[in-house]
Amino acid sequence: MASTLINLYRDKRNGKLGGVCAGIARHFGIEPWLVRVLAVTCLIFTSFLTLIFYIAAWLLLDDKPTDPETQSSHIKTAGWQSGLSADEALTRLESRLQSLNTRVVTMERLLTSAEFRVRREFNELDKQ
Repeated sequence: MASTLINLYRDKRNGKLGGVCAGIARHFGIEPWLVRVLAVTCLIFTSFLTLIFYIAAWLLLDDKPTDPETQSSHIKTAGWQSGLSADEALTRLESRLQSLNTRVVTMERLLTSAEFRVRREFNELDKQ
C-alpha cells in the first residue's frame, strides 16, 4: 500500500487509539506524546479536518511490520525513555563520556605519532 512507499506505518503496539500518532512519531524520531498533544491541539482548532485526516490515516496506513529481532531486544537508550532516576542517568552518561574520552585520547596519540606521519607519507608516494 502507500505506507510502504513513504515508510509510514501505524504502530498499534505503542499506540493509544489506532496507532497513527505513534507511527508518525516513530517515522520522525520524536516522542509519541508530543504528536498526540499536537493532534489534540489541531483537533480543538480544526476539529473536522483533523478528524478526517486521522480516520483516513487509520484506514490507509498499514500496520507496522513485526521484526522479531527488534521486538525481543528493544532497549530504550535515552534517560527519559528508560525510566532511570537522575543519579542513574548521570552515572550512565558519565561512564559513556569516560569511554569516549579514552577513545579520543587514543586517536590523538595515533595522529601525533611518528608512525602515522610515515604511513601518511608512504600513502602519498603511492598516489603519485
